[in-house]
Amino acid sequence: MKITDAARILCGTCLAYGLMLQPALAQGTDAQSSASETSGKLDEVVVTAQKREENLQRTPLAVSAITTKALEQRGIVDVSQLTSLAPTLTTTTTPGSTSSSTIAIRAIGNGDPILTSDSPVSLYVDGVVIGRQAGAAFDLLDLERIEVLRGPQGTLYGRNTIGGAVNLITARPADKFGIREKLSFGNWNQWQTRTSLDTGQWGESGIRARLTYVHREQDGYVNNLNAPGDLDPGASKLDAGRVALSFDRGGLFRADYAFDHNKRDGIPGAWQATAANSTVMRLWNASPGYGGRAPQVSAGRLDSLYLNVDEVNTDKVDGHSLRLEFDLNANTLLRSLTGYREWSQITRNGGMDGQNGIRALTVSPAALAPPYSFIPTGVREINLFSAGISPRSQHQVSQEFNLIGKLGDRFDYVAGLFYFKERSREYSQQFPVIALPPPFPPAAVPLLGLMDYMHESESKAAFAQATYDLTDRLSFTGGIRYTEDQKKLDQVAPFLRTLNRDFSQFNWSATLDFQVNDAFMTYARAATGYKAGGVNARSINSGYEPEDLTSFELGAKSELFDRRLRLNAAIFYVDHKDMQLQQFVAGSRGATSNTVNAGKAEYKGIEAEFEALLTDGLTLSGSLGYIDREFKQFLIRDPATNLLVDVASTAHFTYSAKETASAALQYDLPR
Repeated sequence: MKITDAARILCGTCLAYGLMLQPALAQGTDAQSSASETSGKLDEVVVTAQKREENLQRTPLAVSAITTKALEQRGIVDVSQLTSLAPTLTTTTTPGSTSSSTIAIRAIGNGDPILTSDSPVSLYVDGVVIGRQAGAAFDLLDLERIEVLRGPQGTLYGRNTIGGAVNLITARPADKFGIREKLSFGNWNQWQTRTSLDTGQWGESGIRARLTYVHREQDGYVNNLNAPGDLDPGASKLDAGRVALSFDRGGLFRADYAFDHNKRDGIPGAWQATAANSTVMRLWNASPGYGGRAPQVSAGRLDSLYLNVDEVNTDKVDGHSLRLEFDLNANTLLRSLTGYREWSQITRNGGMDGQNGIRALTVSPAALAPPYSFIPTGVREINLFSAGISPRSQHQVSQEFNLIGKLGDRFDYVAGLFYFKERSREYSQQFPVIALPPPFPPAAVPLLGLMDYMHESESKAAFAQATYDLTDRLSFTGGIRYTEDQKKLDQVAPFLRTLNRDFSQFNWSATLDFQVNDAFMTYARAATGYKAGGVNARSINSGYEPEDLTSFELGAKSELFDRRLRLNAAIFYVDHKDMQLQQFVAGSRGATSNTVNAGKAEYKGIEAEFEALLTDGLTLSGSLGYIDREFKQFLIRDPATNLLVDVASTAHFTYSAKETASAALQYDLPR
């Protein structure tokens, strides 16, 4: 099977190019152009990748920053469309969903949207972690910039950041009153309205507010010959809003509160059959004899398919965040980050084999077990696998405290405490069909499956990171984090069980950076990462252990020709152990599996970003990423022999790209 959609799932080697009208690197705020109109130099880029505001060129870390202007001019509206905006970054929407986003950095990602599985790349909104990749493809509202941190971020950002972290940073309400309206149109009958209102400061209170509303809808991009365009795969309708309040009177205390809401009705990407074994083809080819449609099987992409209709998914996302900051003294800041988010989804996936109108003789499940009785139950339409109306939901609460300060002229530090708790619920109806092999005549055995469980996850951590200037140009940064994770699964079907798993881990990072001169900085970094273990509601075993990762990185950052050229690059080596893989259970015909730690991989790569002010007003920018990735171990269990087999030489990396590239050209007209 494969999913046919416009933003092809990136499996194996993929090269994505774009020619846009906005640089790939952020340039301060949206009010700033790519280059300063008065100085003829590139603007300074400020990031908060290390929990404090820093110049990008002085941050010894592989980080990219992308402004909201860049997102708007590329037509990017949610997280699943960020592919190639930063080197080695790939994103996509997962199969069977319109709101589950898979993010991969440096070839490390996870495509399983089940609510008990963690992603190795964490997503944050203003520092508040999004616990699940399910529901993560929400609309991007009021963004000031996106920061993409590449490589393990296990000390400051915690577990499940072995690939990296993506932090969505929203704009604070403006000081002055203003209204902005954007109306846009696109192909597939897409149209969007986006309205923002800033109240400005209310008198001398220090309080400001910003309200934003978005409505967007479009037809699908794969033609379902059984449905109108607004019910084609990829079609969607979305309403989203955000309310932000800010308090800042210039004193020792500041506060920011935000509420965001997303509601999306959408049709998931299309499934297409690219190949089928002889038993399945025998069943499908018998369909015309029963008055049904012939099968559609093609190794090449089909733009038109006969598919089921009314497979609408409905997603709702609500989020609250509260940020409080206290200046304890001139050199010390205490910050509190509180978040609450909830997501709910109802899926109606009628078929997942790329077929509609296939009719077959159905027989009783008695044909599957001795004495293998062939008992016909009638002729009807079938799908090899389909799902009924299935609700899923998740809610989470998180709290983080940061103490950020400076001791003397040479010592900077960040220390913190973190707490996270979530609860997930899934009730999923599944209808698999088994095609009977010879000597039976072509016939299908319909079965009924059910996934019914409640999952809880709790995480606690303490962390610290400090930078000491050994000389005026040489600095050392060290970090450490201790994490405790608890996971619990209460399951009704397909297994009746209660599972509890506990994990703990120390992670560290060490960085040495050298400021060669005012325009050129180099650094060397070593860091570890930890992806939590857990339990899989689909697996028959009692759980799996964490993944471990160690990364080594060399980087350089430069601003040349009187700050008219910015060039940043990094090379890296990553050792990835105890990868969490699926292994089929012998005798289950591939229907039952275990999640086990049975993989090892190595990644070697290079990343580069550049931005050049060619002439006054004309800026060229771009990025390039290349990864040499290799499985060192990939154990699977042969369902026929029950023996472990290492298929590392033929296994493929999924949901990630071997090469990524982007290019951008911008010309700023005089006012």
